[in-house]
Amino acid sequence: MARRLALIALLAGVTVAPPIEAKTARPAPTKTKASRAKPKAEGKQVASKSKSKSKLKSKSKSKSKSRTSKRSRKKKREKKVPRIPDKTTNYSRNMPRGFHWPPTQTMKDAEKVCEAQLDQLGVTWEHAKPEGRIVDPIVVPSMELAGITYKSAYRRGPHKLDCQFARTLATIGTELHALGVREVKFGSIYRNTTVRVGGKSKNILSRHALGIAMDVVSFTDETGREANVAKDYPKDDPLLLSIEQTINASGKFRTVLTPRNDPKSHDDHFHLEAAVDYDAADVP
Repeated sequence: MARRLALIALLAGVTVAPPIEAKTARPAPTKTKASRAKPKAEGKQVASKSKSKSKLKSKSKSKSKSRTSKRSRKKKREKKVPRIPDKTTNYSRNMPRGFHWPPTQTMKDAEKVCEAQLDQLGVTWEHAKPEGRIVDPIVVPSMELAGITYKSAYRRGPHKLDCQFARTLATIGTELHALGVREVKFGSIYRNTTVRVGGKSKNILSRHALGIAMDVVSFTDETGREANVAKDYPKDDPLLLSIEQTINASGKFRTVLTPRNDPKSHDDHFHLEAAVDYDAADVP
């Protein structure tokens, strides 16, 4: 048909435009496996990154938890040290030379010698009821030794102490009196507790429990001036420094614990502790 029309048009001198071919629709590009795989790979990378971040977070959390758990375990271990002696307390460490419990005959004989020496020093004393691990519990009703009066800052008397400690105070008293000391205010003498030093309790018996230690709060001189350990010792109070030096040099006491050498547990008092030797207890 198309050929006939073309022939007729040629004969008639008319040009006919060639027929327009219908455009074929291009098929939509299909997604290949590679293109489909790409977003998945990107998703995997994002997931892996998020997983690694979560792992880091969990690791840091576990580390912080382990640190806190270690601290808590440490605190628990510290809390286990009792302030009041119990079955776990070591009763043999930190004891004076020759000390045994119950007291041996040698210790009892030494206490008899101590009592005789108190009489010679002019100290009026009385026997007291047994308490704690005081070998020879006594009381000094006047609480006056070598011209120095001892007063409690918190409790009423009578104040129980071992004969050995009373004798030590009586013999050092003349030296303290010469420095001008007339009154000593103390926090405690006998106290059934464990040792506390450096802000921590140690699982050993304190010598307070033996009645041979005293915590001193202040010293008053002949003018009536009170030198307070907590307030005046940090200011290098001359009286307090001279007392510390005299006691340490006497050889009658163990080293005085002060706010300087133990600021955590002895920040407001002097800890005086008699250097008792039951193997040579007849020496005043």
